[in-house]
Amino acid sequence: MSRKTYSVEALIELVNGICKDSAPSKVDIRQGAINVLEAVLHSTGNYRGFRYLLPSECLGNPGVNISADYEVRFKDTDRTRVQY
Repeated sequence: MSRKTYSVEALIELVNGICKDSAPSKVDIRQGAINVLEAVLHSTGNYRGFRYLLPSECLGNPGVNISADYEVRFKDTDRTRVQY
């Protein structure tokens, strides 16, 4: 069997799309994709952090409300709505 490679950048784009565009009820799928991506990024020395998506950036608008006070900023927020 020959060795196959996959682009880390392509994986980042794939996971970013899943986190942004999947249905609000698909939290487990987004978390699984995030776990795989973070493992790859850490093991290849490419981890540079993430940011939470804003409500206007994702399907169903469950992003972080940056205009709110810190105490309510993450209230009712889906923490799997991130971008790497």
